[in-house]
Formats: sequence, structure tokens, C-alpha cells
Amino acid sequence: MKKVILFLIDSMMPDVLERCIAAKKAPAMQFLMERGQYIPDCVTVFPTMTASIDCSLITGVYPDEHKVPGLVWYDPAKGKMYNYINGAIPVKKLGITHCATNVLFDLNERHLSKDVPTIHEILEENKLVSGSINVIAHRGHKQHQVHIPPLLDALTAFQLREKVSGPTIMSLGTLVRPPIFRPITWNMAQTLSEGYGINDTYAIDVLIEVIRSGNQPDFTLVYLPENDHKLHKSPLDAISHLADVDKQLVRFLDSFDSWEQVLERNVCILISDHGQTLIGESEDHNIRLDSLLSRFSIQPLGAQVTPQMDVVICNNERMSYLYPTDESKLLPIVEAVSVDERIDLIAWREDSQIVVRRGGTDRLMRFWRGGPYRDVYGRRWSVEGELAVLDVATDGELLLFDTFPDAFSRLYGAFFSQTAPVIVVSAAIGYEFLSECAPTHLGGGSHGSLHKQDSIIPLLVVGAAQRFPTPARLVDVKDFILQELGVKQP
Repeated sequence: MKKVILFLIDSMMPDVLERCIAAKKAPAMQFLMERGQYIPDCVTVFPTMTASIDCSLITGVYPDEHKVPGLVWYDPAKGKMYNYINGAIPVKKLGITHCATNVLFDLNERHLSKDVPTIHEILEENKLVSGSINVIAHRGHKQHQVHIPPLLDALTAFQLREKVSGPTIMSLGTLVRPPIFRPITWNMAQTLSEGYGINDTYAIDVLIEVIRSGNQPDFTLVYLPENDHKLHKSPLDAISHLADVDKQLVRFLDSFDSWEQVLERNVCILISDHGQTLIGESEDHNIRLDSLLSRFSIQPLGAQVTPQMDVVICNNERMSYLYPTDESKLLPIVEAVSVDERIDLIAWREDSQIVVRRGGTDRLMRFWRGGPYRDVYGRRWSVEGELAVLDVATDGELLLFDTFPDAFSRLYGAFFSQTAPVIVVSAAIGYEFLSECAPTHLGGGSHGSLHKQDSIIPLLVVGAAQRFPTPARLVDVKDFILQELGVKQP
């Protein structure tokens, strides 16, 4: 049976992939594309941020089931904001120990629902070996020691001593190292400036060494983050950035006797987590939430939430969660942000229904689970109001989405991932939310929104015994891999 290797390439977009290959700058991806099934319109989950998406990738479900709402979110019951390391200044204000604990331990050990098994857990319960390289969502049955570098250890007051769970073969930069093979020869990819090994070079170094050791897992998930970092800064050089990723894939292919041998022994899958949108250069392209909410008391970052505060902002770049501290403040906050046409959508939950309003208008629609309509994935829904708010059309009982792909399931996933009253705002093309100390990307790339520019990702499957079902979603990848490895799901 072939092994399966899944490469998760952060912010890889279908149009950039196609242009990069056409420009003859991606020989590895071209080799794989010519031999595999290419799906240019796979749909990711919402928010289009790494933490919630990675959890959906390894569990095969939306956030309403795995319970990780986004990269930044708030739990009113505990009075805590969770930030899985997004923005240097917010991390400093919230506390580096707090945020490091969030991403290293809380995400997998406490936030990711125990009610949904990960692909790593299922495979190893079926006597197969699973592997994870540099993915922040990695829960498995084996406990791994975290090796905190001296500087980070000092900055976190020597408090990060908990073990993390993961599959048998696990690497998280230099922090978690697989014990079964010799250490990777030291290079600059392992330094603080390069994220202690959370980078493309080190990930491929580890993958090559694992395979050469003779201990390649039956399934390995490999995260390559650098394309995302570069696009945030210089999106106009997108082809060059993806070509840099391809160079790392060439290194992987070259580690075999031939590129053909790779596919004789492995199923290779390439997928992205989300796209990116070019943000305008002027200050007007920052949607200042503090201005829109100026008549409300906004919770300062890092301070204890008090009854005097009206709203907690959890900024996820091109989307934000707005948490009213009292449910009576929800609709006034909705009214305050709904005046801005730069906001595509404002949505909130009313019992089992989700209400969506178009920014700058009073146009409304609502939808809920079950009913006469179905989407292309077979889920049934009821709808009321103006379907055009979410650019939804109907063909008989079939719901058709365009600007906001798989909008109902993805919004439902975000809202029902948490029980607190919350408002979702999603920015229009070219715009990004600005709040206290949040990272901003004027003239650069950003993501997070429900819009198709952030939500449509490429999927390339090479060497598989079956074809990937279409229309494709990121949440379907887990079951496809289990089938490929002969693991039957209940």
C-alpha cells in the first residue's frame, strides 16, 4: 500500500499556481499537475484563518463540531481572549506566556473537541503510523516533550513544561523533534529569526530525513508556511513566492532515485488553507472598528473584562468577532457597524437561526438547518428574506453560491463553534479590519473573510487509487485519505 503525504501550502491560490506553472517556474508542481487530478475550486472553512482551518483539515468537520472558532477568539465564561500568535503587539499585550500556551498546549489539549477524532488518532487506532510536521493542530495519542529554546524559556518565565499530544512521528520546528532519527544538521532555518524551524526549509529537511530513516509514516501532513508570510508583505510577487515553495518540493522529489519513484511509493496531495486578498494602500482601506463603535466601551487588550465594557473585539484580519458583554447590546452594535459599505456582511445568531445583513444597507436574510432547500453537498436548509444578501440563487430546491462559497455551512460552523452571543463582520474586497494593535497589511495581502477570494483553494491529488469527489471541500480531505489507506469509517 502506498504512503500518503499531504503538503499544506499556506495561502496557495489556484490562479497563482496556474500562472507559476505557465511561466515555467514550478517544475515540481508541473510534474505533479501533469500526473494528477487538479481541482481549482476547493472550498475551505470560515474564518479563513490557519487555526480553525487546520483543525478542520485533521478532523474533517466544520468549527461547529471541532470548537476552534478562529485564530483569535474570546470565551466569556472564562473571561479570556485566545490568540494563537497573531501580531507581535497583541501577543505582547496579552502576554507571550499566555499566547504561547494557547498555541502550544491549549489548542490541541483543551480547545479542540474530544468528541471529534483526528486523522492521526483514527489511523493509529487502526494500527497505522501517522506523522505531522510543523502543523499547529496535531492531536494524537502519543505524548511528546517540548524543548523550549533558552530565550523563549526565559521570556515565558520557564512555565512551558507541559507535554503535547501528537502522532507517533511529530515535528514542531525545533520544539518537538522525532526521536527515531539523527538530528537534522544545524542550519539557519532552526534559529529564532526563522521561527525555530517553523519554515519550509526545515519542514522538508525533516520529511526527507524521516523517509531516509526507513520510518516513513503511512500518512504524513507537512505544513509549508512561508508563502503566506511573503504574500502579506508583497502580494504582487506571488508567482515568485510560490516558485520558492516549488524549490523545496524539488528538494523532496530529488531525494528519491527518480521523481517517478516518488509516485510509485506515495500518494502526494497538495492543498492550501486559504487565499489572500490585496488590501488597498490608503488608510481608508483599514476599517477602524474603534471609530464605528465609538459610542461603546471597547475592552482593552490584556485588561480584565469588567461590566463597564460593552464589547470585546477579536480581530481576524478580514473578519472579526464582536462579543457584546451583555446580549442587550448585540443589536445596537449591529446597527453601529452596518452603516459601513466597506463591510460585506454583518451576521449574528438568533436561537437556531443565523441572520445576515449587507453592509451599508438594511437588507436582511436568515437561514437555519433543515428544510426544503439543499446545497450541492447535500445539506438541507430553510431561508427567509433577500437571498441576494449572500449572493445565493436557487434552481428548484438546489441552493447555488457564488461570491460566498458554501456560505451557509461555513457561517453556521463559525457561530455554533461557540455558545456566547457574537457578531461576525466580514470585509469587502480590498479592505481589512483595524482594532487595537492588530496587524495591518495596507498595500499587502490579507485573509479571513467569507469572500471567495479568501475561500477558494487549489487541491492536487497525485498517485491515488480513486478520484477525489467534486465539488470539493477541505473538510472532505480526511475521509479521502482514510479511504486511500483502507481505513473504514463508521
